[in-house]
Amino acid sequence: MIEYIIKLRRESKNIFRDRWVWQMAWRDARHNFSRLFLFAASLITGIAGVVALDSLNFSLQEDIDRNAKELLGADLVVNANRVFEPELLTYFDSTKLEQAGEADMASMVLFANSGQSRLIRLVALTGPFPFYGTIETKPSHAYDSLKEKSGVALLDENLASQYEVSSGDSIKVGNRYFTVAGVVSKIPGGGGLMTTFTPSVYINMADLDSTGLVQFGSRVSYRRFFRIEDEKLLEEIVDEVKPLTRKYGHSYETVEARKRGLGRGFESIYRFFSLLAFIALVLGSIGVASSVHIYAREKRDEVAVLRCIGSSGWQAFNIYFIQIFFIGILGSMIGAALGVGVQQLIPLVVEDSIPFDVAFTISWRSIGMGILLGTLVSVLFSILPLVAVRFVPPLTVLRSDPEQTDVFSKTKWAAIILIGLFPMGFAALQTKSILTGLYFFLGLLVALVCLTGVAYLLLFLIKRFFPHGAGFIWRHSLSNLFRPNNQTRVLMVTIGLGAFIISTLNVVEKSMLSQVEFKGQENQSNTILFDIQPTQKDGVIKLMEENNLKVNQVVPIITCRLSEVRGRDITTIQNDTTDKARNWALTREYRVTYRDSLHVSEKLIEGELQRMEGDTIWITISEGMLDDLEVKLGDSIVFDVQGVPVVTRIAGVREVDWPTDPPNFIFVFPSGVLEQAPQIFVTATRIEDQQLASRFQQALVIQFPNVSVIDLRLILGTINALFDKLGLVIRFLALFSIITGLIVLAGAVINSKFARIKENVLLRTLGARTIQIAKITLIEYAYLGLFSAITGLALSLGGGFLLTKFFFEITFAFDWKEVLIIGIGVVSLTVLIGWLNSREVVNTPPLKILRKET
Repeated sequence: MIEYIIKLRRESKNIFRDRWVWQMAWRDARHNFSRLFLFAASLITGIAGVVALDSLNFSLQEDIDRNAKELLGADLVVNANRVFEPELLTYFDSTKLEQAGEADMASMVLFANSGQSRLIRLVALTGPFPFYGTIETKPSHAYDSLKEKSGVALLDENLASQYEVSSGDSIKVGNRYFTVAGVVSKIPGGGGLMTTFTPSVYINMADLDSTGLVQFGSRVSYRRFFRIEDEKLLEEIVDEVKPLTRKYGHSYETVEARKRGLGRGFESIYRFFSLLAFIALVLGSIGVASSVHIYAREKRDEVAVLRCIGSSGWQAFNIYFIQIFFIGILGSMIGAALGVGVQQLIPLVVEDSIPFDVAFTISWRSIGMGILLGTLVSVLFSILPLVAVRFVPPLTVLRSDPEQTDVFSKTKWAAIILIGLFPMGFAALQTKSILTGLYFFLGLLVALVCLTGVAYLLLFLIKRFFPHGAGFIWRHSLSNLFRPNNQTRVLMVTIGLGAFIISTLNVVEKSMLSQVEFKGQENQSNTILFDIQPTQKDGVIKLMEENNLKVNQVVPIITCRLSEVRGRDITTIQNDTTDKARNWALTREYRVTYRDSLHVSEKLIEGELQRMEGDTIWITISEGMLDDLEVKLGDSIVFDVQGVPVVTRIAGVREVDWPTDPPNFIFVFPSGVLEQAPQIFVTATRIEDQQLASRFQQALVIQFPNVSVIDLRLILGTINALFDKLGLVIRFLALFSIITGLIVLAGAVINSKFARIKENVLLRTLGARTIQIAKITLIEYAYLGLFSAITGLALSLGGGFLLTKFFFEITFAFDWKEVLIIGIGVVSLTVLIGWLNSREVVNTPPLKILRKET
């Protein structure tokens, strides 16, 4: 026996010197390319998905690194939501660095040529901004005109196009008219997706005060840009700026921080692409193993003949291994080329949704990885089914022997171990985390164990509760599930795994697209008016009533900051490294309101809404802010309301559905506390008629130029259009995994053909009619598809929940209709392929098949 094994190993090593093996591999391959269709299709779609998705990730990350400085427009930016304090201004001047400034706020613009109005982002610029990148305008000198002349404005290109504004036209912003000098097509730090929601109007900083928009309660953001080319000096400046910005609740940003921020912004996309690539490769690998198994079963008779004329088991193995190896390389190259082609199509859909220009260049690293992975998959997942070829006995020529005695093989066990490690290694490579790779592997392992367990349980229950009183067709189709040498367990595991992966992909996709759920269509209000001064409140309400508009709510808003939390001042908490309270939650500016009842978007989930206890002021807080501030019921919070300290305690916690009927608030005070504090008002209404909306907004801008309007219908339409695009991209990329999964299902069903031939022939010989065999076949495959789909879909909900919660860190969501459609599709596909697969046997005379088999 030892000599025999040594001889086999020696023969396996002689594959490159055995000319006969190569000749046989070529001669056989010329007539069998069509039989390897499932193998090639699985490999091509799987590798195409991997290359396309990896190339997209590579392009996005490369362009983030390349565009970060131009997106920021400077080396350092200090941000504030109020005018910079004298201490900060003194420090800025002392640095002697090249500087530029910006102030922006929401406002309304009135177009003199049409009388229409629109909510815009008013941007006032001063200094030589930008330091990196360029502001592209039409005409090219328009930005120079804005810096040199007073009363000149520039518009975002899409805004000018939408309202048919040309150079020389007039617009009114606040109390002042401006002459349009041109349009802005690209500006560092702006443009891109956000211009769709809030297009910008640009003016000179010197003209901002003349608009009359900067009043009490106006929400104005200020930025100071610095050019610091020396990296060491930049670090020193950042070290000096950091404590000053924290002291006043401001923030700063560097190029590296912008890179990290963009990276985090695309993190879910990266993770989803990585998951898609992992699924595509796993499905492709399953398809490879399934199709090679079919191919090896079909070659049993030919191998037996070769064994009879003196060929060794290793020689037979090498003949088909060579075919698989080279077809694997060819399929990998085709898949890589297809993946590159797909990647180049993506910009046509997503280019308007990315805030910078993405080159989508060809990633040779991704192509090389795809070809290498494809070759590895074709070799690794074909070895296991091909190993059986080595042990085909010569006696098979004389007697059909479809089932082989299990023979110990080191090659087989080595392949099993490598196959187990492969998905874990690839997942770790894609996610850059060994732990994540291990979780992915364990997830697949758990799914396989569950599917196998359900298959065994199903067979046990069928045997235990077999319906002996049922008709022949129903009894026989059920008994087929547990007949000797059946394929029930293998089919259920394979079909169920395909259903599990495809459905999990659908759950993750649905969860991602559900993260931005805009409810404007369901709201009582679709138009919001804000920045209303107290002296303007009655006039705005009167104007709404004159236009027959219902006043849904009038909400006071008070601007304040936190000065103490739980008896500790903010500076002490910030300096305490053991305190987990988030810095932004401590230093941000809050807008609060007062009322004695819950809004329609709120629900009290803990504590009390109203609580009177001496002079103590009890407030309610939104549930998410409890964790951010590290507070609980009864804790004290001191607010700085325009320089006046207001001591409060937390009485209750509200669950807030933020998109429903805004405005909504983090903190709500009781009535009788803040009425005398400086405040502005927000009101809301619902306008169905577009002409009425235009007339009302025009009158509002003329009478109250500082009051801004948010048209939720416009935002809703924009969001829906954007997510339709993103959904199209996600579904298009997921299509590769779905197609690969369908190929796997087809291969699994076709693989069962060999175990069913004799049963159908014997039934025909015993007198069964064609229609009876057809019904038996359809019902049996329906059982398999149904049980496999139910198991796979149930597992996908659990897997999707774990992925969304712990991997993507998003809210779990799924659509029962889509999950049901996937289940019906899996069952229907299993029945259809099963029927097509058995049609030849059903329609062929029994004698012909018996002669062929014997």
